[in-house]
Amino acid sequence: MKKFGILAAASILLFLLFPNQAKGVVSFDDVPMDHPFVWEIIYLHEQVIIDGYDDGTFRPYNRVTRSQAMKMIGEGIFLYKEQRPTPFSDVPESAYYSGYVMTAYENGYISGYSDGTFRPHQDLTRGQAALIFARAFKWADAEPAGFSDVTGDGEMARAVAKLKEHGVTTGYPDGTFKPYEKITRGQFAAFLARAIEPTFVPQYQSLLETANDILGHLQNEEFGDLAAYMGEEPLTFCPYAGNCIDHGGVQFSALELDGFMSDPDIYYWGDQDGSGFPIELTPAAYYDEWLMDAEYESKTRYDRSKHMSTGELIRQKYPEGRVVEYAYEGTEEFGYMDWQSLNLVFEKNNSGEWVLIAIINDRWTI
Repeated sequence: MKKFGILAAASILLFLLFPNQAKGVVSFDDVPMDHPFVWEIIYLHEQVIIDGYDDGTFRPYNRVTRSQAMKMIGEGIFLYKEQRPTPFSDVPESAYYSGYVMTAYENGYISGYSDGTFRPHQDLTRGQAALIFARAFKWADAEPAGFSDVTGDGEMARAVAKLKEHGVTTGYPDGTFKPYEKITRGQFAAFLARAIEPTFVPQYQSLLETANDILGHLQNEEFGDLAAYMGEEPLTFCPYAGNCIDHGGVQFSALELDGFMSDPDIYYWGDQDGSGFPIELTPAAYYDEWLMDAEYESKTRYDRSKHMSTGELIRQKYPEGRVVEYAYEGTEEFGYMDWQSLNLVFEKNNSGEWVLIAIINDRWTI
C-alpha cells in the first residue's frame, strides 16, 4: 500500500482551503485523485479510521457489511472497542467487531433483529446507514429531505432528513436517495468523513472561518465586535458544559457586551465541578480565569474532540447547535488532566443564517 503521513495530512488541509494548490497527495491504487470521495477516504485513512487491503486497494465500490460499518463508525466516534460478550447469538466475544457492536447496542445506535441476531455479514443498505448515523450523532430533527423515494414520517425518513440537513448526503442527481440500495465502501466513507469532520461540508467550512474571526476578537478583548455575529437573543457564557445545563450561564445582550471588560459587577457564573464552590467574578476576572485561560489557536478543520462528554452535554443544551471547539490538550506533567476547551456554539436563525448563541468552556476540575 502507498503510505502517507504528516505531509499528506497537510496537503489535505491545503486542499480544503486552497484546492488549486494541493498537488501530489497519494491515495489508494484504486481511488484516483478525481474520485468523488477521494478526500474523504484519504482523511479517514490518515485518522486510522479505515483500512485498505494488502494489495494497496481500498475497493470503494465493494459493499459494506454490518460488522464493517460498526468498526468504521466505532473508530470514528471513539466507541469502546474491547472485545466482550454481546446479546446477539451471531456475534461471539471473539469477533474483532464485538466491542463496537456491544457499545453501539448499549447506546441505542443499533437493536438487531427480533430473532436475537445482528447478522454481521449482511450487507448494509443506505437507509440502514442513515439510521445508524442519525442515532450515533444525535442530530436534531430536520425538515423532510425532499427525495422522491423517501416519504412519510418514519424513523428512516427522519434520519435521511438529518443527513441531508448536515451535508452528509446530497442524494443522487435524479432527486432520489435510494434507501434500499446496498451502500458501498466509498459512500460510507463519504458519509462518515462528513459527519465527523464538517470541513468537508461547504456551509460548515464557512462557519469555521467565522469562528476563527470570533476567536481573534476574544483574544483581543474586542467584545463589542461580537454583536455582528449574534442574532436577536443574548449571548450565553458558561464555565463548564454541564454547568450550562444546571445553571444556564450568564447572558449578555449585544449592547452589554460592548462594556464587558469594564463591567464592575460581580456575576454568579455557576459552580466549580468537584468542590461546588460558586464562581463569582467580574466579567474581566472571568475572562482571565476561565474564558481565555489557555492558548487557543485558529484551526483549519473541526477535528474530533476526545472529551466526548463535552460535546454530549452541549448537544443536550443546544440540540440544534453546531459547535466549533478550540482545545488545549494539557501537559504531560499533569497527565494531560489539565486540558481545557473553548466551545463556540452556533444555531441557524429564522433566515437560515448561523448566529453565535453561546460560548462554553470546559475543563477537568478536581
